[in-house]
Amino acid sequence: MPTEMNVSSGEFKLSSSTQLVFQSSDGFDQELAFFQVLIKSQLGEELTQEAGSTQIEIIKSEQISGQEAYRLSIDKEKIRLEASDSKGIFYGIITLEQLMVSNSEKDQNSGEILIPALEIKDQPNYEWRGMHLDVSRHFFSMDYLKRYVDLLALYKLNKLHLHLTDDQGWRIEIKKYPELTEKGAWREFNEQDSICIERSKEDPRFAIDPAHIYEREGKTIYGGYYSQEELKEFVEFASARHIEIIPEIDMPGHMMAAIDIFPELTCNGESAWGDVFSTPLCPINEEVYTFVENVLAEVIAIFPSKYVHIGADEVDKTDWKKSAAVTQFMQKEGIEDYEALQSYFVKRVTDYLQGQGKEVIVWDDALGGGIPSDLKVMYWRNWVANVPEKTVANGNEIIIAAGNPFYFSTPKTKLYNVYTKELLGSKFPQEKMNLVKGLQASLWTETIPSEELADAKLFPNVLALAERAWSTQTQQDWSSFKKRLKPQLEHLDQLGVKYEFSPSYELVPFMNVDIENKKIGISFETDLIDPVIYYTLDGSIPTTDSNLYEGEFFVEGSASIVAAIFDENGAQEPFLNKEVDFHKAIGKPVLYEKPWNPSYAAGDAGTLTDGYRGGDSYADGYWQGFTSDIEVTVDMEEVTSLSSFSARFMQLKGPGVFLPGSVEVWLSEDGGKFEKVLDLENDVSPSDEGLIIKNFSAALEGKTARFIKVKAENTQSGFMFVDELVIY
Repeated sequence: MPTEMNVSSGEFKLSSSTQLVFQSSDGFDQELAFFQVLIKSQLGEELTQEAGSTQIEIIKSEQISGQEAYRLSIDKEKIRLEASDSKGIFYGIITLEQLMVSNSEKDQNSGEILIPALEIKDQPNYEWRGMHLDVSRHFFSMDYLKRYVDLLALYKLNKLHLHLTDDQGWRIEIKKYPELTEKGAWREFNEQDSICIERSKEDPRFAIDPAHIYEREGKTIYGGYYSQEELKEFVEFASARHIEIIPEIDMPGHMMAAIDIFPELTCNGESAWGDVFSTPLCPINEEVYTFVENVLAEVIAIFPSKYVHIGADEVDKTDWKKSAAVTQFMQKEGIEDYEALQSYFVKRVTDYLQGQGKEVIVWDDALGGGIPSDLKVMYWRNWVANVPEKTVANGNEIIIAAGNPFYFSTPKTKLYNVYTKELLGSKFPQEKMNLVKGLQASLWTETIPSEELADAKLFPNVLALAERAWSTQTQQDWSSFKKRLKPQLEHLDQLGVKYEFSPSYELVPFMNVDIENKKIGISFETDLIDPVIYYTLDGSIPTTDSNLYEGEFFVEGSASIVAAIFDENGAQEPFLNKEVDFHKAIGKPVLYEKPWNPSYAAGDAGTLTDGYRGGDSYADGYWQGFTSDIEVTVDMEEVTSLSSFSARFMQLKGPGVFLPGSVEVWLSEDGGKFEKVLDLENDVSPSDEGLIIKNFSAALEGKTARFIKVKAENTQSGFMFVDELVIY
C-alpha cells in the first residue's frame, strides 16, 4: 500500500498504441528495458516511441526527494512517472505492474489493460527489505535463485541474504581451497535428508531433487555449488532488479563442511559435535584467520555488496573450554569468559572486512560477549528478552528477522502473524527507532529439499512481509490486504509459483506472551473476511451465548480455550482447542545438557519456557524433538517458591514418536547440589495406537529452588517431543 494514494474517476487504456516517452540522458536505460519486458509479457509486444492514443512518460525530477521515492500520476490520456533516481523509477514501474495485475483480464496478451486513474506519492518505510535463502542444508539451482529474485523484485524487496555455508554443505567456489567444493559441497544422505525422504511418501514435495543427486565411486551423493562466474552473473542479474545480494559465510560455528576437510582449524584437531552444535573454528589459532581471510577475499571479489554476514550464531564452546591452550591464551589476553573469546574472534574478522571497505552483519547471538557499535545486528532470537533494547543501547543498527513470525520454514508461520505480530516490545526506546534498519524473513531448508516446497513456504508470506517493510504502519490494514491479495495470487498462478494458501473455516490462534504484565494475549485469525467467532475459556463447546470474539483478549494463569466460526448454520468445524498457561518459568533461560534434534528445533533454546503450547502435530513448530534422553535445567534467576510442575509429551507410534519412560524433576538453590523431588512414571504402552498427548504433572508443595532440572528417559530409541515446561 503506497504512502499516499488518491483514486480518481476514469481509466487509462494501456495498449500497443500507447507511446513511451523518455529522455535517454536521464540514465534509466536499465529500468526502461525492464519495463519493456514487462509490457511485452502483458500485451505481447513492446511500446513504441511513436505518437499514440495514450502516453506513458518517464521523467527524472529532482523535486522528488528521497532514495527509492517516486510519484505516479494516471489519468485517461497519460501515465506520468517521476523520480530523482533509478531506484525510484524502478519501484514506480513495479507499482504499475501490480496495477496491471490487479486490473488485467486473466488471459495474457489480451491487447488492452485498464488502469484506474489515480495519484500516488510513495517511498519505503524501511531501507532494508530482505529475504533469505539457505542453500547449504539443501541445494537450489541458479535458475531458481534468479526466479526468486524476480519475485522479490515484484514486491519491492531489495535484499537477498544468501546463506552459502553451513555444517551440511559449502556452496561457493573458493579457488584458494578447491576442496571446499570438491568435497564440502557433497554428502551422503544425512539425517535431515532421511526425514525428507520419509515425508515424501505422503507428500512428493519432500523428495530430494534428483537433479542434485549423483553416483560417485559407488556411493550416492547429494549436493552442488555455484562457481564464481555463476555468482558474478547472478549478482548482475539481481542488480538490474535493484536487489543487493548479501553473502553469509557463517563462523566460527556452523563450519563443519570446511572443518571436515581441514580439522586442524579446530582447537583439538577434530571435526565433531559439542554439547549442542558442531565444533567451531579455534579462535586462538592464527592459521584460522589466514583461512578465513583467504576465503573472504574471494567472497568480496564476487559480491560488490557493502555488507558481509559472518553469522556468529549458535557457537558450541565445549571444545574451547577443554583446551589448555585456550585457557592460557585467555589469561594472557585478559579475556574473562568464552563469550568474550567469541567476541575476540568476531572483532578479528570484522577488522579485516572493514579494512576491505565492508560493513559486517552478525546474528544477535554475538552480543553476548560485547561487539563494536558499528556492526549490524540481525535479531532472530525473539524468545531472548530485551535483545532489541540491548542492541540499540550499544549503538548498533538492528535488522529485525525474528524467528517468530519471520522464519518461513517453520510450520507455525501464518500469513496473519507475518503481517501483524508485534516486533518490538513496549520497552523499546522510541528515540532509537532510527537504528531499526529494516525487516527480513528467512527460509531455512533443513527439511525443504525441493523448489516446489520452497515456493509453498515462501508465498504468499513474502507478500505480507513486503507490505510490512515498505508501507507505513498507518497504511497497513489486514482486512484490506486480504482483499488485495486475491489478484496477486492469480498472478502468482500465471507465473507458475506453487504457493500454499487455502482459505477454510479453520481458526489459527496467535499468542502474545507479555512477560512484563504476566499475561498472554490471544487472538484468532482466519483467511475468511469478517468471520463471526465465539469462544469459551473453560473447555466447553462455544455457543452464541459464549464470548463473542472482538479482538485480542488476555489470559492470566491458565485457560482451556475452545473457539469456532459461526455462520447461518451455527458453529463450523474444525473447532479450535488451545491450552494456555502463564507460568513462573516463562522467559527464563534453559540450559541443555543434551541437544535437541536439529530437524525439530521449534524455537531453539527458548522453546520450553516461551509460553507457546503445541497442537496435534509434532511438526507444528511448537514441539521440540529429541532423539536422546532429555536433560535440561531451567534457571528461575532467583530462589522461587514452587507449587506444581507439568510437561506434555506426545506419542504417535507410526512415525516413531514415543512418550518417555519417566520424567524426573530435580531442584537446587545454588546450581551445584540437586535433590530429586519428582519421579513421574509413564503408564502408556508404546504399542498404543493413535495420537496420545500425556501430561506428566505433580505438586511441588511450596518447595523452593532457583534451578529446576528436568530429565526424560528415551526408552524406545525413537523421537520424544515436548512443548513446554509449565512451572507454578
